[in-house]
Amino acid sequence: MPSIDLSARVARSWHQLPRPARRVRVGLSGGLDSTVLLHLLAGLRQPLSIDLSAAHVQHGLVAGSEAWAGECRRLCDRLGVPLAVCRVEVDRRHPGGLEAAAREARRAALAALGDDALALAHHRDDQAETVLFRAIRGAGVRGASGMRPVDPSGPGPMIWRPLLDVPRADLLAHARSAGLAWVDDPSNADCGFSRNFLRHEVLPLVESRFPGAAAGLARMGRLCGEAAGMLDELAALDLAALRLPGGRLGRVGALGLSSARRRNLMRFLLQGAGEAMPDEDRLREIERQLCSEGAAEGLRLPVGGSALCVYRDAWWLAPSHTPEAPASLAWSGEASTPWAGGAVGWREAVGEGVAASVLAGGRCELRRRAGGERMRLRAGGPSRSLKNLLQEAGVPPWLRDNLPLLWVDGRLAWIAGVGVAAEFGCRPEETGLVFGWSGLG
Repeated sequence: MPSIDLSARVARSWHQLPRPARRVRVGLSGGLDSTVLLHLLAGLRQPLSIDLSAAHVQHGLVAGSEAWAGECRRLCDRLGVPLAVCRVEVDRRHPGGLEAAAREARRAALAALGDDALALAHHRDDQAETVLFRAIRGAGVRGASGMRPVDPSGPGPMIWRPLLDVPRADLLAHARSAGLAWVDDPSNADCGFSRNFLRHEVLPLVESRFPGAAAGLARMGRLCGEAAGMLDELAALDLAALRLPGGRLGRVGALGLSSARRRNLMRFLLQGAGEAMPDEDRLREIERQLCSEGAAEGLRLPVGGSALCVYRDAWWLAPSHTPEAPASLAWSGEASTPWAGGAVGWREAVGEGVAASVLAGGRCELRRRAGGERMRLRAGGPSRSLKNLLQEAGVPPWLRDNLPLLWVDGRLAWIAGVGVAAEFGCRPEETGLVFGWSGLG
């Protein structure tokens, strides 16, 4: 019977999860797919020893959708499953459209509930639709890989899709045999939405000419996923080979890679930063500027919430926007002080950093650059302008105005990225504080 087959598939998928998942929550819309998934997992609670719950997200985008929470409540009460109802606001000006905005709001609400795994009811037909949609947009191998059965990355619970290789027809058969009721979202029939157009118009037409096309598209998605995994492995190798002390990447080494390999590494970094992938033309332009002769003088290219930064023989990703540092801020020994998108922190050491005895009795404050500052790094050495010190230390131009400077009793004691003034440095046997600023990247 379909129910036995589906239960076995879900149980097998759970046993293959990369890490234990005892607290499992089903994203419950009240529709056919999620209703079946909740029913299957409810029957597997004891065999799998899981703490099962559900969550329903109310977007308020469809008239009458408030009643769906009541249907979800009745189903959960019948199955003895706790239900959380989350109400969200959807950004109607989202650049990706209303569908993308609703999906992001829903995912954020579900991720905040603190579970080990979030079980979603995507099935093989959904996968085929996703692969076709992304292929039409030219999303490349990573995009065409579609949805993953398990996505353990990112904050919040891992995403688990135990029904991803199951055709919707099998879910419908299970629902009917189990006597389940579900709600129908009328917006799912609106072909004004691109995915609905593919679901109701394009894929049935393709299937009529090429039976099994949906299964073929889903299989292509799996194969593209394997290829994307290998590209990620190659990018990880390149990342390790280019890594410089401090975590930045070597630019000369990157120039020695093929163009395709460079762009693969850039995609890997952007994906790790959670950025939406730029289109091919934009990515090629970023690559061109990274390789240009003048890039070493300083380059900062925004890509969503990140920026690709280049300076001298290094390149890296950093936040694209950082708040301006305050003109001055009193410091009284706090372990971490927010500063211009980063934090000033310190660690205790012997024979390193600013002498603790000097700090203990002094009036300390953090200031940003005001102009005219000078400092002597070596006893008996010359006093140097801050401009020269920053250039010599290789501090990127766009960071210099927000750099934290520590002043003690009106004298400059430490500059982030540069070092400690000679007159404030520790003797070998003294205790000192070694300062650092995370905003340097």
